[in-house]
Amino acid sequence: MPDNNCSEMEPEIAESVLELTPESLQQAIEMRQRLHRRKLKQTQEGIALANSLESDLGVPLHRLHEHFGPYPLFKLGSDSNTPLHKKLYQLHHHLKNLYQALCSRVINDLVGEPCYVQAIPCYRFGLPNNRWVGGFHHDSDFGHSGWELNAICAFTSAHNTAALQVEKEIGNSDFEPLQLKAGDVVMFDHIERLHGCVPNREDHSVASIDFRFVPERFADDAFKYAKNSINTKTPMLPGGYFSKEPIIVNS
Repeated sequence: MPDNNCSEMEPEIAESVLELTPESLQQAIEMRQRLHRRKLKQTQEGIALANSLESDLGVPLHRLHEHFGPYPLFKLGSDSNTPLHKKLYQLHHHLKNLYQALCSRVINDLVGEPCYVQAIPCYRFGLPNNRWVGGFHHDSDFGHSGWELNAICAFTSAHNTAALQVEKEIGNSDFEPLQLKAGDVVMFDHIERLHGCVPNREDHSVASIDFRFVPERFADDAFKYAKNSINTKTPMLPGGYFSKEPIIVNS
């Protein structure tokens, strides 16, 4: 999914990356396909993060619509700048340690190798009759690196129209909802598979984070042509958009 810190990459640069590093990029693609839809169910780390956010916000996350909005139907490029989004990002510094624990769990139990992680995750919410991502897309449309991995942690249940819709087969537009329970963490292919949201026709709000990883072994190639994020102008490099150091797999 695109995020409020996503960057643009010039097409000629992207092509030069492919020419210079086809082996590492192919390895990243294969890794992303292997991990697609791998899930950790109702993780303690995800539930603790959701509970802490809910406590700080002072609002049940599944009832966000009773306290915030309504907002105009989200569109790509304007789906992460509401007052509620700003509030969620303001609260992140209280949640940093819980977020790091979640990242470590994903790296240890799913990825299996050291990774740089997105320093601040993307906070998402979908109120009834709205969507939580502004349109269908590939994250590569927004300049995101082909060396990235992506995970979603659900803070509420997300089913049917409230869930992210993801292609079953690459290029087929055969979408299916990525069904999640609160605390679930799932890897998904945000680069090759078209994905997006339809309006939430369920009777509750949904909330989640998504967060990116760059395996350490791909770092030289992944960060070679890094740009700045669009909204915050944060360099998409270690110590900027990504963690200063990779998170190491526990022995």
